[in-house]
Amino acid sequence: MGKEPVMAQKKKKTTIRDVARQAGISYQTVSRVLNGNNNVAEETRKRVLLAMQELDFVPNKVAQMLNTNRSQILELIIVDIMQGGHFADSIRSMALAARDAGYNLLVTMTSSDELGMALDNAAARLVDGVVMYAPSLHISDEKLLELCNGLPLVRRDYVPTSRLAWVGFDQVYATRMAVEYLIELGHRQIAAIPPSINLINGQLRYTTWKETLRQHGLEPGPAHEAHYTFRSGYEAMERILATHQPFTAVLVGSDTMALGAMHALHEHGLHIPNDVSVLSFDNAELASFTEPPLTTINFAFREQDSMAIKYLVEILNDSEMKLHQRILLPDLVVRKSTRKLAIDTTYVQ
Repeated sequence: MGKEPVMAQKKKKTTIRDVARQAGISYQTVSRVLNGNNNVAEETRKRVLLAMQELDFVPNKVAQMLNTNRSQILELIIVDIMQGGHFADSIRSMALAARDAGYNLLVTMTSSDELGMALDNAAARLVDGVVMYAPSLHISDEKLLELCNGLPLVRRDYVPTSRLAWVGFDQVYATRMAVEYLIELGHRQIAAIPPSINLINGQLRYTTWKETLRQHGLEPGPAHEAHYTFRSGYEAMERILATHQPFTAVLVGSDTMALGAMHALHEHGLHIPNDVSVLSFDNAELASFTEPPLTTINFAFREQDSMAIKYLVEILNDSEMKLHQRILLPDLVVRKSTRKLAIDTTYVQ
């Protein structure tokens, strides 16, 4: 007779009590770690995570949701923007901030026309809350609340017209600081390459540039909007130079755009900063490596990204929290693309 087949013994499923024994703590403490409770010492949290790794423990997410009414999932909804610039870094920063708070982060790209559907889908996925990155979205608070239908949401945008939850750098403050610095250097004819005025930031920067100059008794120089690309900055500067209007300095909407604008200036035989001072926004890594290095407004985007996630988590943990706005102030990083004007400066024409 042949031998009876040997049935494989089913491996016993690891439980949180097994993890607790391995870590030498109570299973209630393990549960708090799994549920993202912040009231756990960091050393204890590390012991739990190590024990989970050693035992190859996979938490039962469905059971966690039933016990806590939380999925421990957040969603980043990105509206009407293309990838580029600091975009990838921002997603990474938010994902890390979510992880540190005990959450996973989903990412969805949509359009303003389909925002309602995107929010409905987020609710259907049972996410706990949403961070929205929508720099060109003009929407009333009432309409946005209607679309959210009770889903907690924080905007990662500077939206001074909104009284809902948002985190953003003060664009008016940033632009005024930039223009007034150029004026302090002696510049009286200042051109501008703002981001597209369809963007909230672009409209604010363009308006503030003009207003600040006029408050100082100065007329705005030539201007042309651009997108956040090298080529767009280059083409905008070409159009400004073609006007033959005089300027000794130019304010450019991003370091990326500034690099394109500087290339156009170089092609026309103009020296930076002797002929034209260039001041931009963002303080991206490339700003230190342009020739010459860029004077720029420093937006600490990682701080903004992290704060947006943390603010959302605070809302989730405090249902009575009154929604408010968290406004960040940038600073100016002075490098070699700007200079103080001599009295006999010859203007670019």
